[in-house]
Amino acid sequence: MAPVRRNCLECAVSRTDCFCRLTSEALLGLQAAGRRIRLEAGQRLLYEGDQADSVYVICQGTVKLTTSSPDGRLMIVRIAGPGDVVGLAAVLKGTGHRVAAETLERCEVKSIERTEFLQFMERFRDVNRNATVAMATEYENAVLSARRLALSGSAAGKLAAVLLDWGRMGDRSEGEAIEFRMPLSHEELGSMAGLSRETVTRLLSKFRREGLLELEGERMILRQPEKLEALYC
Repeated sequence: MAPVRRNCLECAVSRTDCFCRLTSEALLGLQAAGRRIRLEAGQRLLYEGDQADSVYVICQGTVKLTTSSPDGRLMIVRIAGPGDVVGLAAVLKGTGHRVAAETLERCEVKSIERTEFLQFMERFRDVNRNATVAMATEYENAVLSARRLALSGSAAGKLAAVLLDWGRMGDRSEGEAIEFRMPLSHEELGSMAGLSRETVTRLLSKFRREGLLELEGERMILRQPEKLEALYC
């Protein structure tokens, strides 16, 4: 992990639920807190079961959070991106991590030790508020994942929900096509949707034939998101 420099006051991340949407004073506090590190694709940020000693604010890149079964099978429970906080729940509860986190691409993150982060929360009301919103978002994502796996009536609906959830991590206008980078393999998409790799491959081909999406390398465009949404609603 290599240290890097990034200015929190000049950060371009602007999602409404971004943890870093803070007052100037709090941003100065965030700028001074912890340390910034750079990770290459495929590096572990945290391990399932390890004691939570830090939180990680993602500045750039995406991170997959996974949980494992006793026989070693993995399930992707969430994809975190810029402005998200990883490890927050375990740090606040003082427990071990329930998930592992691995970078999907080159990432920059701010690592803040538990004691320093708790003090940071005590100093600034908006940090407390944003941490609460981050926890609520994490809970909502867990509910959506459970609904997708348990209640979607078809394999096509499960995969469509995963693609839409991924695409909507960015900003777009209602009704527009959604274009985004898709670094996940078919096996990893299946992990999120509760499907086999073969089923994901077959369904992606079907969606392409029907004009619902385009896929060139890691570039994916959902041409008719409303029709994809209808598959699982």
